[in-house]
Amino acid sequence: PTNGEELLIGGMVTPPFAEPHVHLDAALLGLSSPNRSGTLWEGITNWSQLRPTLTEDDIRQRARKTIEMYASTGTLSIRTHVDTGSLLAVQTLLDLRDEVRAEGMDLQVVAFPQEGILRRPNRREQWEEAVSMGCDAVGAIPHIERTTEEGWESIRLAFKLADKHGCSLDFHCDETDDPQSRNLEVVCAQTMDFGRANQVVAGHCTAMHSYSNPYAAKVVDLVAEAGVQVVANPLDNVVLQGRFDSYPKRRGITRVDELWAAGAIVGMGHDSVMDPWYRLGTANMLDVAYMLIHLCHLTGEDQMKRAFKTLFTENHLPFGRPPEVVDGAPARFLWWADDDPIEVLRLRRAPRVFSLRPESAS
Repeated sequence: PTNGEELLIGGMVTPPFAEPHVHLDAALLGLSSPNRSGTLWEGITNWSQLRPTLTEDDIRQRARKTIEMYASTGTLSIRTHVDTGSLLAVQTLLDLRDEVRAEGMDLQVVAFPQEGILRRPNRREQWEEAVSMGCDAVGAIPHIERTTEEGWESIRLAFKLADKHGCSLDFHCDETDDPQSRNLEVVCAQTMDFGRANQVVAGHCTAMHSYSNPYAAKVVDLVAEAGVQVVANPLDNVVLQGRFDSYPKRRGITRVDELWAAGAIVGMGHDSVMDPWYRLGTANMLDVAYMLIHLCHLTGEDQMKRAFKTLFTENHLPFGRPPEVVDGAPARFLWWADDDPIEVLRLRRAPRVFSLRPESAS
């Protein structure tokens, strides 16, 4: 090496990671609002009490700190859901999106109606306003609506709103242990009817864990046919699901192995980083893959390698294609001291993050 250059010998190079599912508006709030029961519903209650007290500076500072945590561990693309019950939070994250994009972080914002679209007065109007403010994707949470029919209607409304604004869609879908929660098939049908293959994400889909095997087989095939991406969130799902069980307690995570076998697109997200739902978390996507491998019995050599690869391949679907290294163009990549993906997962050490520009572009 000359002129201050550094020579790295051996190891492994990959594209940067992508995070397809997190909630930056709530990140780092877990300490100020402890979840005593550790349940999903107490998390929602605590968040609903915190939301009116949020300020622009507070949201911005917590989101920036969390983004920096992600960047330090190799994640340079983040899709955040933001609760449309606070248009202040929506605007703050939209402003932050433009700032961090100029700094090399690809941030997307999903208009997420935490309390539903039809469940309470004014929620639909706030949700529609949030989308009109410039969100990248339309969100919905059909399983939280008052009735099954209203849940399905919320899905249809989301597709119509996304078509109106030219947005993609990203659902919190069937995040429950109830095997009768069957919104994913409606999401798939609407995706096909609207010609939205590869533009729709269904997050969580934990009810699939509890479906009868014949029905699950139907839905898995439908997901693959529709081109809907399922994003599992293993860190949260394993502690928030199974809360109505005595023993045995279900894992409460979607059927990743069966989705893979069917050729479906599967991603994985951190979901919560020290927030009212999940007090833990380091914003390290290797932790996500590590947990997924354990919960889904994906400890075969090829399965573990695929889980690692997902972090820089399928996880990039909401952002387009994964970054490529092209001769003469700016490049961002990660260098790992280990040359074995399974060792990277076992040790979960941070990579070296590089962002290079050709001399002619500097």
